[in-house]
Amino acid sequence: MSGRLWTVTALVVAVIVTVSSCDADAPPKNTPKPSAAGSLAPNSPPSPSQPSSRPTSQPTPWAAGRCLDVQAPKPDSQVPALVDCAFVTAGAQITKLVYQGNGPVECPKDSDGLLDTPAGQEPRTACLRNRRAPHPGDVGKGGGLLRVGDCTLIEDDPVVTVEERACYDAHGPGRIRSFTKTKKACTRKIWSYAYKWQGSYVCVGPGEDAKEVGPQYALASCLTAPKTKKRKTVFGTENSIVGGLKKVSCKLKKAWGKVVGHVSIEFECRRPADYSVTSSTTTLYGLAHGPDPYPAITCIRRL
Repeated sequence: MSGRLWTVTALVVAVIVTVSSCDADAPPKNTPKPSAAGSLAPNSPPSPSQPSSRPTSQPTPWAAGRCLDVQAPKPDSQVPALVDCAFVTAGAQITKLVYQGNGPVECPKDSDGLLDTPAGQEPRTACLRNRRAPHPGDVGKGGGLLRVGDCTLIEDDPVVTVEERACYDAHGPGRIRSFTKTKKACTRKIWSYAYKWQGSYVCVGPGEDAKEVGPQYALASCLTAPKTKKRKTVFGTENSIVGGLKKVSCKLKKAWGKVVGHVSIEFECRRPADYSVTSSTTTLYGLAHGPDPYPAITCIRRL
């Protein structure tokens, strides 16, 4: 909604007419001829048909509470127009206007997107909230402002980049646990990783570099009987699956187990689950080792 402000001022000239006393019957040479609207008397105001200026049109200012005809984050190319919030086309509402560039710091945390005001407006950043779902600004939904509870894909080569993405479940992957001032404040937590980004450290859980979003084995999928090997851990001896779990149709006789849930590393699978399996992309001596990259423990019920 870019508008131009045009001001056109008509120049009104007051003509002073001097009539010679020796030639009163003949109009003086400099006397203006009467027009259809009447003669122009000395110092007379302009007639209604000759306004002194045209009406000026100023763009409606963007303000908190007004609505735009798009949904956040922002349109691809066209600058959105202001519309009445009662209209069905009102996609997003301006919740706050802040100094341009300060949106990530000053906008409400549940903002679905940010948008700079267009030309003709006071330069500001508009904080937007969709009038209806989806709301990418909600925690874990993959958009809006980055905050605790959001999930990320982090790459640190050659520089650290933090890409927000929707959380598959309530646990990750790469879920942000906190923003810390020091690296030590993050890494002292079990299975936490710190990345220097925008002046502070992003403290995330397992799966910060996982390309896939979610558990490796989908809910209600069936699996064949796994090959296992005993290994010693700090918690004692446990069975480690060799070669991973293989998916199979639940209608086949070789279907051994069914995925009945996923839980975080802090909790155990409960009934009706008979087994819990942690997947990992890290291996040690050919065996799975390290934190779950998703992160989730797969709960399996024996068929």
